Amino acid sequence: MSVIDAYSATRNLIENTFSYLTWHEDVCEQSGFKGISQVFQEDPAWYFWLNQVPGAFLLRLHAEEPIADNQYVSLSLHYFPAAEEQIFQDLSAGEKWLLSDESIFDQETNTPEFEAYEQFVSLFVVAEIGFVIDQDNHLQVLLYSSEKGENHPVYEFIDLLISALNFQSKQHHKDVFILQDGLINTSFLSYSEPVFQQFIDAFELDSELREAIIPNNRLNKWLRAAHIDAVCSVNGACSCSH
Repeated sequence: MSVIDAYSATRNLIENTFSYLTWHEDVCEQSGFKGISQVFQEDPAWYFWLNQVPGAFLLRLHAEEPIADNQYVSLSLHYFPAAEEQIFQDLSAGEKWLLSDESIFDQETNTPEFEAYEQFVSLFVVAEIGFVIDQDNHLQVLLYSSEKGENHPVYEFIDLLISALNFQSKQHHKDVFILQDGLINTSFLSYSEPVFQQFIDAFELDSELREAIIPNNRLNKWLRAAHIDAVCSVNGACSCSH
């Protein structure tokens, strides 16, 4: 059994997905994607900007674990709200201070200065995202977990991420399940039934706590993304590449 490099697998999955998206200008604009920028740290990480969201997102890998012939990676999703957003007022005094200090936080991009990056990575977490990736760098299981309400910008990012992954791979999830633990809801998207079962077994998830989610507009959007027939932009990467 060969070992999958979690760092390379994660970088390839994210960067191939959004590189492909930026070569399809119409889809890029429809998705609300504004830009992506790699964070040059040891662990894979990226900043994201969306057209309808004033703040910036940080997605970074923080844990990994092999599951049979596949690799599970866990990523933290952070959100740095703009000062004019209502959710800015919900931050702690310390978090507000960090975002207001121009010496360590870039007000134009809404991201930490490179030298201050480590001061931010334990804060501003809005969701956990997990991938199970196979040896061919294909997504087999996706999960996301958050205690934020439906109106939080985190779900704009989740929509973008899953739609972009499905658009690039031309496949969509086969089943969706939810696990509720207090205020935290974890949603599981299964792209492969055998691999999903391996995942359940590996983490000893209680099958009685999983229930199918009734399809809704969000799920239908993710399904449709896999079937978009788009033409590659003549001028190369579209303007939404950051």
